[in-house]
Amino acid sequence: MKIAFASNDGTVVNESFEEARAFTIWEIGADHATFCGDSTAMLPGDPSDEPHLARISMVGGCVIVCSLHISTVVLAKLVAQKSFHLNTVAATPISDIIDKLQEVLRGNPPPWLKKAMGTPARIMEQRNGC
Repeated sequence: MKIAFASNDGTVVNESFEEARAFTIWEIGADHATFCGDSTAMLPGDPSDEPHLARISMVGGCVIVCSLHISTVVLAKLVAQKSFHLNTVAATPISDIIDKLQEVLRGNPPPWLKKAMGTPARIMEQRNGC
């Protein structure tokens, strides 16, 4: 499954969703983790242009989006595109989050994660990699 991390350096989740200029994308499974690249987009200069829509587009296809914070309005739009959000309380290394997610995948994932991974489109993405 693809996961997007809000990061300004590609190694640590250290941005809120609304402030992120780039997302680091990884494909992970219980026994593998593959770096897919960084997703960036030109964000509108005018705040009234709703730059969060550009950010939501940047993480399209990701099952999980991880950031320091996300507003409830933007979270609702993210969930509408069938993505889940993981909130980190403090800056956290991406590798630590990947390790913890893999541990969960090797055990008994919670229902929301099973549901996210169980849709046919997600299964095909997992087989096709990045």
